[in-house]
Amino acid sequence: MVHRLIAICIVGFWLAMTGLLVVREVYPEATRLNAVPVSYVGQLVFQHEQPSDLRIFSAGKDEEVGYLHIQPRTDAATGARELDVRGSVNLALPGHRQQRLSWVGVLGLSRTSSLERIRLDLSPPEPSHNLLIAVDLVGREATFGTKMGKEIVNQTAITLDQNGFDRLLATAGVEPALVQQLKASRGEMPEISFGAQSSSTVLGGQKLSTFLLTLKAGDQVIFEAHLSQLGQMLRAQAPLLGWKLMPPNLAR
Repeated sequence: MVHRLIAICIVGFWLAMTGLLVVREVYPEATRLNAVPVSYVGQLVFQHEQPSDLRIFSAGKDEEVGYLHIQPRTDAATGARELDVRGSVNLALPGHRQQRLSWVGVLGLSRTSSLERIRLDLSPPEPSHNLLIAVDLVGREATFGTKMGKEIVNQTAITLDQNGFDRLLATAGVEPALVQQLKASRGEMPEISFGAQSSSTVLGGQKLSTFLLTLKAGDQVIFEAHLSQLGQMLRAQAPLLGWKLMPPNLAR
């Protein structure tokens, strides 16, 4: 009787583990077994400092609309971490033909990979006008300015609080009624969250083990990316923008 009970337990255990493995591989979002700390993935990214070069495609039309380059680097003296980002994309604006928007920027992170500062230089179609954005998340302040040639004009500094939010809306010329609506809806804004889990993807007919990084607002996926074991971005998608990103040397 005891031997029979042990055999039943062993078979039951084997069936349970097999079922969990199937769920893990086929439905990775349906289980937390694959979850890994986001900080661990960040550590890999800056340990190997692998560049990522991706083409941006319109998911609906399968048309190439831009590119993205990311280069992680670590300051050997201070240990400060930065992500250099640059790229461009064609935007279809209402009532206009497609407009090209380019950017060069730096994302500054702490040693634990938490975002601390953002610097962006946005280049709209007019080549003589650039928009400069600097955000200090530690000091909770931001600066916006327009660059014409080598001169910075219309520079505005705000605090990252309600007063700064109101000033930014006023500077942008937003109607007071709309400002009140935005204030009233702030309590309904979904929570922003990051997640990471072990996963896999297929590129060039080959299945690769990856880390899947996900940025969500509530239950809505804003951005998700598959990273290699060395921290290089292999593919990504931004569902709300209708973009998918792929390496230039691999078929979609």
